[in-house]
Amino acid sequence: MAAIHNGLVKKSHPNNYTYTSEFIPSRAKRGQINWRTEHKQDHLVCFFGGSLMLGATTAGADVHRVSVPPRDEELTLVGQRDWTTGRELIETGLSPEIVHFRYEGDGTTGTSKRDWYIKGARPAGEEPPYDARYILRPETIESLFIAYRLTGDEQYRKYGWEIFQAIEKYCRVESGGYASILNVDDVNSKLEDRMETFMMSETLKYLYLLFSDSTVLPLDKYVFNTEAHPLPIFTPHSTRTFSTS
Repeated sequence: MAAIHNGLVKKSHPNNYTYTSEFIPSRAKRGQINWRTEHKQDHLVCFFGGSLMLGATTAGADVHRVSVPPRDEELTLVGQRDWTTGRELIETGLSPEIVHFRYEGDGTTGTSKRDWYIKGARPAGEEPPYDARYILRPETIESLFIAYRLTGDEQYRKYGWEIFQAIEKYCRVESGGYASILNVDDVNSKLEDRMETFMMSETLKYLYLLFSDSTVLPLDKYVFNTEAHPLPIFTPHSTRTFSTS
């Protein structure tokens, strides 16, 4: 965690949004490995805040003092706020697959009202790049669910409701079900005729749990695997069947 804090967590320019960058390896002519920082974040990384907060489940809700180290908790809450409020500058309110962040000295600051951009973005109506699509991913909603359960802060439900409304408006199809949107910055974007399985197993499930009572699959009694299947937490025990005397 110290390496992530010190090497990967960055602040955008000029508005200081928190994001997680990447280290990209490359091999030099003599074989040594060099590393460079890529100021990009995939939608997949949005699960990270929730994962940090899960360390609190062994101690209960935030009001009972969590076991998350203060720096981890701050990163979670600030990052979650920035990752979700940044959607307000997107035409559909849905998060793209990948964004690149502007940073001080990169030569692009001051050219846009946003601290980030979609690489290869084109005007609405033209063929969008792959990074511009939203394929019904659950990671942001997963972290909102965990953050709400552990803090009770209604802002996380507010963010979740806004995302749900955007999904209903731009991704739901008349024949039933949902489809991926090809360009989150185009309110008239085309849809891709595909609904990922994680839409049912994760995205809608985490939305349901976000607005459910805390007694429904409580986090101190269940663990969710990577596909959001709840697994009960139990204490194994054994019965002695022989005598040592």
